[in-house]
Amino acid sequence: MMHERRQPLFRVYFFLALCLVALYVLMAYWQSGAFGFPLDDAWIHQVYARNLGTRFEFSFFAGQPSAGSTSPLWAILLGVGYAVRIDFRVWTLGLGIIFLAASGLMTQRVMNLVSDDARLANWFAPLLMISEWHMVWAAASGMEIVLFVFLALALVEAFFAKRSALWLGLLAGGLTLTRPEGVLLAALVGLGLLVQRRQALWSARSLRSLFAYALMFFLLLAPYWMFNLQTSGTLLPNTFYAKSAEYAELTQANFLARWLSLYRQPLIGAQILLLPGLGYASYYFVRHRAWEKVLPALWIVFLPLLYAWRLPVEYQFGRYMMPLIPFVMIYGSVGTKLLFEKISWRVLRRAWGMTIAVLHVAFVFLGANFYAQSVAIVNCEMIAVANFTRANLPQGVFIAAHDIGAQEYFDSQHPMLDMAGLVSPEVIPFIRDEAKLKAWMIARDARYAIFFPTWYPQLARDETFVEIFSTGCSVTRGMGEENLRVYKLQ
Repeated sequence: MMHERRQPLFRVYFFLALCLVALYVLMAYWQSGAFGFPLDDAWIHQVYARNLGTRFEFSFFAGQPSAGSTSPLWAILLGVGYAVRIDFRVWTLGLGIIFLAASGLMTQRVMNLVSDDARLANWFAPLLMISEWHMVWAAASGMEIVLFVFLALALVEAFFAKRSALWLGLLAGGLTLTRPEGVLLAALVGLGLLVQRRQALWSARSLRSLFAYALMFFLLLAPYWMFNLQTSGTLLPNTFYAKSAEYAELTQANFLARWLSLYRQPLIGAQILLLPGLGYASYYFVRHRAWEKVLPALWIVFLPLLYAWRLPVEYQFGRYMMPLIPFVMIYGSVGTKLLFEKISWRVLRRAWGMTIAVLHVAFVFLGANFYAQSVAIVNCEMIAVANFTRANLPQGVFIAAHDIGAQEYFDSQHPMLDMAGLVSPEVIPFIRDEAKLKAWMIARDARYAIFFPTWYPQLARDETFVEIFSTGCSVTRGMGEENLRVYKLQ
């Protein structure tokens, strides 16, 4: 009976996800006249996937194994499309739609385990999550975000439903292979297993279960860790250390302010009206000593804490914090329902509910415009520069670049140095020292450099760097930003 019900529900979720992603992609195509992604990082994933699917190697530069990907599982899934020769655009968007719809299904399953309201669980929460503008943006972005969301929800659902420890460990490992910070939710679920088994903590059965969970997790992660150690000498990918070094100065601000600021972007939308419900649901579960239901909600607290400590950035619509949104909606929906049961004034309940609905729909269309603008900028900046260098620069000369995704995808005939350190980890110790970056480029025989002038103001003013091309993109200038430049090193 439950299986029969889930099939039509998933069809509804899939159809909604398909329509919304299509809306975002079509609006972006209408504005820029070409397909694209809203982030250069999406093209980094495509480079890894192309090499994996066509050369069967995990590399950014062909023939050079690289530990620069923070999402090997996403690269593998994208690589399947290249291996079977499906158009990368169709395959990437298809994966985004599937995982967005699957996240809706997991939202429904989690809701059924924390709430006895079928309409709330089957319709309100899943449809709200699927149509939330950050989630649609993520599904159309070419990034790993919706895969990460799906696995996080699946892990929590399996934990609530008391599924086998091996299955939990498999999900926790997959989550961490999608984003390294997945280890935090994996640890919370491990703690949750102790809470679930508090009556027989030291029994042989309990110990076997916890051991199986940890063993499956580490077995899944071991090949990735060994690959990183072999290629870069570190357990985590180069990207982790590069971004931490690049934004290290941001960690000097007040920690509490950094932590709270990270909630700003993921709460832009109707979900901000669910915050009272989120607070009340947390209080309700604590009061009723439903500790296992409280622990996954701590993800909402601890993920921003982790980023406030190491990488306090909220750019690109807060993409690192987007995995919080489904949990805000789940706990916020449960708590809002409980609050509505306590509010006798029906007008207030209806006004609150209608405001959520209207605000949510409005942000669906606002989000489509945000997405289209981001795609237009990447197309007319990074892709335009890659097309210029491919057509105009001498073949085989070294190019130093800060944004390397579209550059390598569309111009692989020029060897490249990565000024951001993702695939050139030797720059990480001096990543913000422009004098040392210049010396490094000269020592590595770079003939050209690509960067935004405000990122490297000293280099932009240095007589060694002579500007030979600027995109002149009006979209970027219209948003008050500068254009990407190509410099020749004299």
